Amino acid sequence: LQLMMWSASERRIGILAAMPDEVRELSKHVTEQQSHERGSVFTFVTGKLCGKQVVYAAANVGTVFASSAATTMIGEFGAKAIVFTGVAGGLRAGQKIGDIVIGEDVVNYDMDCRAFCYPHDPSYKLQLGQLPFVNWHFFKADATLLQLALAAPTPAGVDVVKGRIATGSVFLSAEAKQAMFETVWKPLGEPMCAEMENAAVAQICCAYGVPYLSLRAISDLVTGDAAGDFNAFCATVASHVFPIVRHVVQHYE
Repeated sequence: LQLMMWSASERRIGILAAMPDEVRELSKHVTEQQSHERGSVFTFVTGKLCGKQVVYAAANVGTVFASSAATTMIGEFGAKAIVFTGVAGGLRAGQKIGDIVIGEDVVNYDMDCRAFCYPHDPSYKLQLGQLPFVNWHFFKADATLLQLALAAPTPAGVDVVKGRIATGSVFLSAEAKQAMFETVWKPLGEPMCAEMENAAVAQICCAYGVPYLSLRAISDLVTGDAAGDFNAFCATVASHVFPIVRHVVQHYE
């Protein structure tokens, strides 16, 4: 990927999600929209939000789709930063459906090389979520994007917190979330929520030196019916994140 091919005026802010419901508000507010189909799955939409050049897409569910879409945004559409927006399953007691987690960092809880050891340093112990050889572990949000998100307006009655977000390839029931506390969540520092894309996009952004931020609205809780709540509330709570996305785009330079 040759980022130097893009002039400053051509660079865009990338806004990525998994599902169409998660970019519905964007589709209502982005002007001068042009659609760009790539392959049989991806549609990238370029245009302007708050007068700024943007590109957005719903990549589909999962880390492979999300990382591929992020790579395309950076290489083909000149994304100078990527903001991931969407919903997630809550992992903490006291959370409410619709609350927002601004990702201070993200981690891939599926990445588990703890049984591996380096031949040149057998004493070094890899941790859950840590990538071997590069030794990347927790992907921190870009400081500027994070501060802009924390300063953004939010809907009345919606709690906003910053914290860790965990990524995996499983839609977790409430029972599964609870069962994973000692073996997964506690070793990872007790993340605020779990979803299925963020760490993959953060890893790609880290690899290409592109600033990254993750924003998630809680669609289901650590108790109750995760699938039922997700289906009932996904579209509604996804819209809670849009004011933050708009604020970040408007003020990011």
